Amino acid sequence: MASPVAPEIGKHDLTILRKELRIASIRSSDRCLFHAAKWLAEQLNSLPQNVPSSHHYLKVHPSLPHDGAGLDTFVNDDEEDKYHLAKSYFNVNEFDRAARVVEGCVSSKAAFLCLYSKFMAGEKRKDEESEMVLGPLDGNVTANKELSILTKKLETMLADNKEDTFLLYLYGVVLLKQRNEKPAYQALVRSVVSYPYNWAAWDELKTITRSIEDVNQAMLDLPTHLMTSFFQLLASQELYHVNEGVYTLVEQLTDVFPRSSWLKSQRALLSYHVKDYEESEKIFDEIMQNDPYRLDFLDHYSNILYVMDKRSKLAFVAQVASATDKFRPETCCVIGNYFSMRSEHEKSIMYFRRALNLDRNFLSAWTLLGHEFVELKNTHAAIESYRRAIDVNRKDYRAWYGLGQAYEVLEMNYYALYYYQRAGALRPYDSQMWAAMAACYEKMNRPDDAIKSYKRALSGNAGTSAATANQWDGFELNTKTLIKIAKLYERVKRSDEAVHYMEMCLKAEPDLGPSEDIATAKSWLAHYEKEKLNLGRALQLAQELFDAGLMVEDSRAMVRDIRNQLDMDHPRI
Repeated sequence: MASPVAPEIGKHDLTILRKELRIASIRSSDRCLFHAAKWLAEQLNSLPQNVPSSHHYLKVHPSLPHDGAGLDTFVNDDEEDKYHLAKSYFNVNEFDRAARVVEGCVSSKAAFLCLYSKFMAGEKRKDEESEMVLGPLDGNVTANKELSILTKKLETMLADNKEDTFLLYLYGVVLLKQRNEKPAYQALVRSVVSYPYNWAAWDELKTITRSIEDVNQAMLDLPTHLMTSFFQLLASQELYHVNEGVYTLVEQLTDVFPRSSWLKSQRALLSYHVKDYEESEKIFDEIMQNDPYRLDFLDHYSNILYVMDKRSKLAFVAQVASATDKFRPETCCVIGNYFSMRSEHEKSIMYFRRALNLDRNFLSAWTLLGHEFVELKNTHAAIESYRRAIDVNRKDYRAWYGLGQAYEVLEMNYYALYYYQRAGALRPYDSQMWAAMAACYEKMNRPDDAIKSYKRALSGNAGTSAATANQWDGFELNTKTLIKIAKLYERVKRSDEAVHYMEMCLKAEPDLGPSEDIATAKSWLAHYEKEKLNLGRALQLAQELFDAGLMVEDSRAMVRDIRNQLDMDHPRI
């Protein structure tokens, strides 16, 4: 992916950027888009205080012509007073009261707050009607009943004010809830073109990009602006698209916002996606040191500690998160991971459910809940949890992979293969996905497809699927996979290929030392050479097995049989 250029800007440009971020944060807060306001304020406060004139930054473009400048004015004092009353109601979650107060107001802020309050009231009622997590009314059974009314009102209002960035954003959100992705994309693009600092619109826009091709296509429609670079980074990270261009983008943005915890978190997540857990842990440690009360992305940090089997550190993070805010989804996920590490899966499920009661769209909790149900062998509940995770974000490869595992347990291999393929499409360089597909092909009696998938797993490179046997010498050796490939070749009666992969397995012996896989390969090769009457080679392999104390009974019997055969072929004189 191409990275934006980074020409030099002076202190005057940084002053403009600071002013525009400040205004953008206020505008978002005025419309009760609190997460967007928080994000913008964080980036504002991460700008450097004293900047050398020779420093290089990403190009900062001034706001485009439709910069939302007229969006903050009121028609009269009466509307302004109503707006402030409605906003106070919204702040305490009295959404219907807020909407009623500003009903009929024509000022941009008041009109937006009226419609947004109705949307939030509908979402609140939907969650209340859903009742318990994974209950009979949870999921697509309930819906936000305000959506159709809001769609008509927004279309009418946008016909008169086509470039109101916040109304366009809300229109995009409503369309997304109705699964009308194409018009939602167009509305959100119009929103960010009209006012590039509308972070709420960027955050929704990233949910529509299903592939890196979608991101590249979107870049042609988006404004040339600093905020576009943030979107590019966020979309790439969510698609697990990690390459030098993405790292360069992080570095360039960090040059502009050197103290941004959000950018550091993105860098940690990029390391997490490529399984560089030590580096990711190091970055999260630094974030916790600098901002100990920050809970954003802490659920990902707990996943890393879980994978690294750092129980005491995970307990500490859980304690810190609980002391900061017990009723944040991130906190519940951290505690849930801690109990899962202790094999207390019922308690773990309780905390993941609590996270979802706080936020039904919290992706990590759905996926982790599915993992816990798998541990308890409650396969059907696991499947439903993974499906809900996919409803929240279809780009979550863990949920697709979890569905594959669940259906494999149920011995529904065609379904399992389909879900593994979906996971593999999102993570084409992840050997675990290809190995899972290969295992399904084996069970379905498709050895040729299994061999191809194991080769993809072996290389960890989606572009090597057509590689032939003699092209694998430069790849990292995985002995278990090599043996599986060899045995599949034996199954399709291609003995020469089977021998090749067993011999490749032996090449790992200097690094691995005596191991079960090396012993398997040596035993197989010894039997093969014996059948081919290459008794010298067979005896050497069997003797090495016996000397290493591996497969002692089998190797001893083989050494004895080969020596007897040699004595018969060449009797002593």
